[in-house]
Amino acid sequence: MGKIDKVSKLVEKGNADKLASLAQDKDKEVRLAAIEGLGKVTQTENSLNTLISMEDEPDPEIRKAIVVALGNSGDSYVETHLRLSLTHETDESIKTAIREVLAKIEAADN
Repeated sequence: MGKIDKVSKLVEKGNADKLASLAQDKDKEVRLAAIEGLGKVTQTENSLNTLISMEDEPDPEIRKAIVVALGNSGDSYVETHLRLSLTHETDESIKTAIREVLAKIEAADN
């Protein structure tokens, strides 16, 4: 079983610790899959902490995946964090993703 296949199994089990480990993998596709997986198990504090700690990632594609994954939580802390991220993010595509995620969170609150 490949690492990407393993991600879906870990999501089913809600295993944020192992997903967090895979989010640091050398293979970008594995990292992206693990980040997406972490976004699906955001009920665990480890998932959110891992995603937030990765926001300084130099790769914009990874940062964008992190923003989307964080948006899945709908957590008020995440909303506050994303608003702060919007002030220091330099990549316009990621700023757009942050705005879209914030709009999604706001719509869910209504």
